[in-house]
Amino acid sequence: MRNLLDGMQSWVYRVVCAAMLTAAAGSLMPTGPVRRLGQLTGSLVLLLALLSPLVSVDGEALARAMSEYHFPQSRAEELEEADEALFRTLIEEESGAYISEQAAELGAVCTVVVETRPQEDGYPVPWAVTVTGALDGETQAQLTRRIETELAIPASRQTYRTEEGT
Repeated sequence: MRNLLDGMQSWVYRVVCAAMLTAAAGSLMPTGPVRRLGQLTGSLVLLLALLSPLVSVDGEALARAMSEYHFPQSRAEELEEADEALFRTLIEEESGAYISEQAAELGAVCTVVVETRPQEDGYPVPWAVTVTGALDGETQAQLTRRIETELAIPASRQTYRTEEGT
């Protein structure tokens, strides 16, 4: 707050000095074209003094102030939560697509639903998977091993269902 007051005081000082200099120069000039040129020059100096805060604006501080004004803390938290949800959904979809590709390599057609859980650092990781499709015992065993090895989802958190829901 003190810096703001110091800046305003300095600005007012510059404007007053420019006005006094312009008035003094105007009173000393002879009438005619010289006086008009002096008035124009004095007006430009005064205008420059008035607009000097705009010329010396700290762009980063202005951007930070504008973002704080437009995004209050509650809104920022909402956006962060939405971002986390979007990231979690992306992890789930990408993991599911990867498991579907692995199943296709084994000759199986299935749908996959992946559940994520956040780690201690808040980063979501695949936690459990449900695979729905007609997989024979050998294909299911191979897919289970691949999911355990590549996604670190143990067999105990892998669920297999047939098309009928069993």
